[in-house]
Amino acid sequence: MNEKLTRGRLLRIWWAWQWRTVVATFVGSLVLITVFAFLAGFLGMEKSLITAIGNLIYMGVGIFASIYFLGFVLKKDFGDFRLTIEEKVYCDEEDFRKQHDQPDALQSEDQIV
Repeated sequence: MNEKLTRGRLLRIWWAWQWRTVVATFVGSLVLITVFAFLAGFLGMEKSLITAIGNLIYMGVGIFASIYFLGFVLKKDFGDFRLTIEEKVYCDEEDFRKQHDQPDALQSEDQIV
């Protein structure tokens, strides 16, 4: 594991994401499934079909909440650190060969960037 990504920091990231996801999934799916079950029962749907659709609603709310709060946590300032996303920089094949064909040599201080 990277020295910047300690177990304590990883736990803080996970907890910031998971508790929000669990609470939102519970509350959101409770409301949506209750409304759906009431309307479906009123319309005379079978109990097994209501249960199956309720499970799909629960899963959909959980996926939505998980993605939403992952974005929230990626933007969050944790005090002593924050998460960043960096794009990889790719060089073309010719530049790659030039870099690897040169012999390794120590650089002087004024050459170091």
